[in-house]
Order: sequence, then C-alpha cells, then structure tokens
Amino acid sequence: MQIKIRDNKNLAKVSEHVTHPNRSASYNLCVKADALRFSKMYQDAIQTYLEAIMLDRNEVKAYSGLAAAYKYLKEYKKAINTLLKLIKIDENNDEYYYELGVCYLSDGQPCEAIKYLIKSILINKENLEAQIQLAIAHELVEETDLSLMIYNKIIETNPEFLKAYYNKAAMLMGMENYMEAAKTFFQLIKRNPDYYKAYLGIAMSFDKLAKYKDAIRYYKKFLELKKFSEDAVFARNRLNELRNEHFSKNNKFTIV
Repeated sequence: MQIKIRDNKNLAKVSEHVTHPNRSASYNLCVKADALRFSKMYQDAIQTYLEAIMLDRNEVKAYSGLAAAYKYLKEYKKAINTLLKLIKIDENNDEYYYELGVCYLSDGQPCEAIKYLIKSILINKENLEAQIQLAIAHELVEETDLSLMIYNKIIETNPEFLKAYYNKAAMLMGMENYMEAAKTFFQLIKRNPDYYKAYLGIAMSFDKLAKYKDAIRYYKKFLELKKFSEDAVFARNRLNELRNEHFSKNNKFTIV
C-alpha cells in the first residue's frame, strides 16, 4: 500500500510509525526528529533530539541534527555548543568542523570560524565549501590578501567551481578594484553564460569606472536573463538614470 503525504505535518506523523528493528531507541528518536526538522517543525525536532541524547550521550546523529535545527532558528550559540560536544565524540569528521565554522561566522565571530574551517580543510582538502567560507572569514577580519589567495587557488585547481569566481569578484568590488572585478566576472560567464548575477556585477563595475555605454550594455544583458527581481528593479532604474544623464540625445539604447 502506498502512503500519500499531503503536507509537512503528515511527514512527521508517518515518522512515528517508522521502526528500525536493529537500531537503538536513541537512533529511532533521531529518525523521528529528522522528519520533524525536514517538516520545519524545529522546536519539536529539538525536543526529540534532546530525548535521544538523554538516552545515549554519544549519539552523533542526535547532536548533528540538533545543531542543524538550532542553526535554522538562528540560535547560533546553541548550535556552536552542540557542535563542540559533537566533535569531542567524533574529531575526524570535516563536516562537523565546517558547520562549526559557519555557525561562528553567522554569530559574528570570524576569528573562531577561521580556526575550525582550517581544521575541516586539514581533514578533507577537497571540501571546497569550507575553503570558500575560510576566504569569507579572512575578508571579514580584513585579511584580503589571504582571501584572494584562497579564491585564486580554488579557481586554479577547481575551475568549474563558479562560486569562487563570484565571491572573488564581489570582494574586489568591495575593495573598489572594479577593473579586476569585471575581469573575474568575465571569467565566470565564460564558464557559464547563464550566470546572470555576473552580468549585473560587470554592469556595476563599468558603471563605477564611468564606462557608461558598457554599463548599459550589461545592465540590459542582465535584464534579459532576469527581468523580475529586486536587482532587476535596481538595474532598470539605473538604466533610466544613465540614459537621462549621459545619452539623452541620439540615444540608441532601449530599456528591457
């Protein structure tokens, strides 16, 4: 017989009947808690994870799920404390250190984030997300040279990992290095011509460089790909401003 799940709460109800004959009671509670968390019933999930931990203080699945629930609720300090307990149980899992680093970043503690993100990368040098977050953490403590080094290394060794190009270019814009930012955005769209945010980045960079014809061209290209968004409102308004300020006569550009 096929069970039809019609809403999120039903998923949690179904989980109550899920049993694993060869699993412990704490593990079965984690299965139920996971279903509650996936259903966005975070408080109920937290209570259930805590019950699992009461039964087994070494149940890594409970700590991991509990930290995720706290993170979704933006209770970062509780997530951090949970993850610190988790790595005492299992100190060789790069994902736990990665999540800890992300939570420290979200809690406004980039120095602590750096420490744990490095540990994540030492365990798993292929964890590109940890490398990206490490670059962000270094940027937040104004170590932009280290951030650029990390982004360049990722791009060199994993050229298809597009997030590295975008983050690097965005950081360069923040440093007011608009020409290098534009070059990096161009590298990105060479890899993926549909990466619409890169066109907006190019347009804004040219705009800052007073290359207004080029800026208009790429604002228009961005709007061709993404007509309906908050960024599209900005791009359309900026196009109007540029037309009125710089191309009011014999204007050949039209707004999308």
